[in-house]
Amino acid sequence: MKQLVYINFLLPLLILGQGKAYMDESFDPTTLHDWGNSKVRIEQIKSLKDYYESLGEETDSVKVEDFSEFVFRVQLASTKDHEVAQAIEEAAVLAFDDEVIMQFDSPYYKIRLGKMSNREDAQSLQNIAIQNGYRRAWIIRTANTPALEN
Repeated sequence: MKQLVYINFLLPLLILGQGKAYMDESFDPTTLHDWGNSKVRIEQIKSLKDYYESLGEETDSVKVEDFSEFVFRVQLASTKDHEVAQAIEEAAVLAFDDEVIMQFDSPYYKIRLGKMSNREDAQSLQNIAIQNGYRRAWIIRTANTPALEN
């Protein structure tokens, strides 16, 4: 039965695939006459190059290290109760010099501490948090979203 299915499937392909394939080589790209537009575009690119070269050594005031896609934070607690979350946040603001934020990821309020660019700094901050009574503090890697933090 399988052989019959294979023969019924392959036989038409073999019969129809016997013809030669011809390429249409009659198209000539020089008949488009679009060289004028290309020359204008090349001149625009050259003027932009001259402009950027004229700026010289001037650079933007934003440094690459000022913003990274991800940061490390120490999460002190996670709770569903808003009042409890506010109390933990207020206590953390008094206990730590670092930035303390509360983020809401439904259904949890997450109290997070610090904004470190590397894990080693976050590890030392985690140790300080544990010494201050936050025994379940852990390090998380999270997106750097300064616009959403205030």
